[in-house]
Amino acid sequence: MNFNCYPAWTSTIRNHYWYLRYARGFDLVKIRKRYRYIASEKKRLQIESVDAELIRLLCRHMVNLKNQKAAERFWNALLKSSPKNLLNLPDNSIINLT
Repeated sequence: MNFNCYPAWTSTIRNHYWYLRYARGFDLVKIRKRYRYIASEKKRLQIESVDAELIRLLCRHMVNLKNQKAAERFWNALLKSSPKNLLNLPDNSIINLT
């Protein structure tokens, strides 16, 4: 079991994807609204010079948390990225418990 500490810049996108995962399928207005929020947050993060590939991988991971390959790709890209993106990560950001 992995407990990951996400960087602080991911909190808003993670929040919006949480609402999307638990939105009812017939409530299309709320679903479209969340996608608009996510798009505006992506633009804001790109303006703040967060790597576009990291944002894409985060969104891919947040769509389906059970997709382990998407999670691995996001965490690998985050750990390989510049130290600027890792400022909000503690030293032991990924802890494996068995």
